[in-house]
Amino acid sequence: MVKWEYKVILIKTQIRSDHFHADRKPVIENVQNDLNVLGREGWELVSVQNIRLPDERMFTVAYLKRQKES
Repeated sequence: MVKWEYKVILIKTQIRSDHFHADRKPVIENVQNDLNVLGREGWELVSVQNIRLPDERMFTVAYLKRQKES
């Protein structure tokens, strides 16, 4: 039977509202690089969730999994 291990991480994004690409989306720095590093370590991104705290701050959490070594 396949066994999994899980990792939950805070995605640290820096959205610069003063710089936009031609497609008008904000620039999000380092997220792709961080996920690629985790992918090379065997982690697969399963889901992301935006969470709003009672004081209105928001952050994004990523849920990852990889097959557990025997």
